[in-house]
Amino acid sequence: MSYKNHQWTIMANDYNSPFIRNYIWAVCCTKYTQLFNIPNLVGGIFVDSQNMKYIFDEKRWGECHDSLRKKVLDDHKYFEHIIDWQMDFGKKFNNWTEKNIYQTDVKKLSAEKIVSLYKEFIDRQSTLYTLGVAIPILDFGNFSFVEGNLEKFLKSKLSSEEYNKAFRIFTEPTFNSFAKDQEIALLELINKFYNYKNWVNDIQNKSLTEIQNIYPKFFNLLNKHVEKFGWVYYVYAGPAYTTKDFIGFIQDYLKKNIDLYKKLKEIKNSQIQTEKSKKQWIKKLKPDSFNLMILNLAGKMVWAKPRRKDLQSLSYYHFEKLQREIGRRLQLSLAQVRSMPIEMIEVGLKGENIDLDKINQIQKYHICLPNDDLSVSILYGKDAKDFVDQNLEIVVEEVKDVSTIKGNCAFPGKVTGIVKVINLPQEMDKMEYGNILLSIGTSPSIVLAMKKAAAIITDEGGLTCHAAIVSRELEIPCVVGLKIATKILKDGDVVEVDANNGIIKKL
Repeated sequence: MSYKNHQWTIMANDYNSPFIRNYIWAVCCTKYTQLFNIPNLVGGIFVDSQNMKYIFDEKRWGECHDSLRKKVLDDHKYFEHIIDWQMDFGKKFNNWTEKNIYQTDVKKLSAEKIVSLYKEFIDRQSTLYTLGVAIPILDFGNFSFVEGNLEKFLKSKLSSEEYNKAFRIFTEPTFNSFAKDQEIALLELINKFYNYKNWVNDIQNKSLTEIQNIYPKFFNLLNKHVEKFGWVYYVYAGPAYTTKDFIGFIQDYLKKNIDLYKKLKEIKNSQIQTEKSKKQWIKKLKPDSFNLMILNLAGKMVWAKPRRKDLQSLSYYHFEKLQREIGRRLQLSLAQVRSMPIEMIEVGLKGENIDLDKINQIQKYHICLPNDDLSVSILYGKDAKDFVDQNLEIVVEEVKDVSTIKGNCAFPGKVTGIVKVINLPQEMDKMEYGNILLSIGTSPSIVLAMKKAAAIITDEGGLTCHAAIVSRELEIPCVVGLKIATKILKDGDVVEVDANNGIIKKL
């Protein structure tokens, strides 16, 4: 059966990602039978300029969900096994990309070796996606398993106020993310210099060059920090964060008058306190074995989602070195290389002509779809447009000029501020302290802007999405699942965010 024989539905919208990532994602859908002995997922990605949509055969998604759910019900450790499996695989994958790409002199590699590394990267990265996407297959939308059962159990046992407290505790990540490890390391570095005379004022008001000249020891240590953690917010295509970006993090702390000693202590103690609170709640709730599994899984699942993406960010960061070498040899930009099917790269590195028009068309408009024979179809140009016309109901909603939008509270609070729409890293410069950050769905690549926000609001996402997790870490109001907010609101609009009730009012 080919992609043409499925019933396609748009499941979620997202920000843009390059063709190579979308191709790899479609490859991941062909590996579920191999890795889990369940039906392969039929899912693809459709990109139209800066807009991206995940598309699926919803019936097959349900079959995959049911098969995974049965495995979890038969073995209450099965979900944890998947998480542990993806973590182990991701670490080994990172070691492979570091050794074979990042630490290698790629200029000396033969064309054949470059192609071989490229193909192996696709295979390994797609396997990590297969393991990672198993979590949303089990816990997404109408098929929610962990989050749905967590909500059901807690609401059956607790008052509304107690429920909110317990839900937050049980959906706290079980372990630190790499981003949290970065924050701890940065705070430890800052605290070595925090009492230096004039340091605070200079960091906030001096240029990067001036800071380097006045505080060379601090600057050298910060550069080492950048070398270690600059990739953390890379996601699929970067760019990696620079010394200037981390200075921005420091300025964020200082402008908010955060007690940096207290902040560091709170972060280090938070995991201990969370685990203590979980034990107290479990003692009070007295769950049966099934619900105990759900309570224990929630935090681990919330940790596993961003952790898997962290592992992939590092591998994509390493991979850029190989992509840049391909671009150098073929005299193409990095964006063009990322829009090339592997077959075209192979042809180009052999010295044959490549179709620049095809590359540019793919970059602007493409669809990646898995086939049941484990191949992936790449559609662009007329073929892509025909597929959309015949298979996808792209509804251009006539959104009414409403003044109130309803979503779900991810972190409580009530603030008023100016809206800034930010989906991509290059849009972060317009973000100012106290703005309301509006996004289709946030990602680690825009964390620098999120740290400046008085509140975060998103079209997509549930109570365990990236925006929800980060807003809890930052302790700022957040409303997710607004669906139409980016269609109604624009830069400069003034809104009231009543996250307590999940309501956004345009003023």
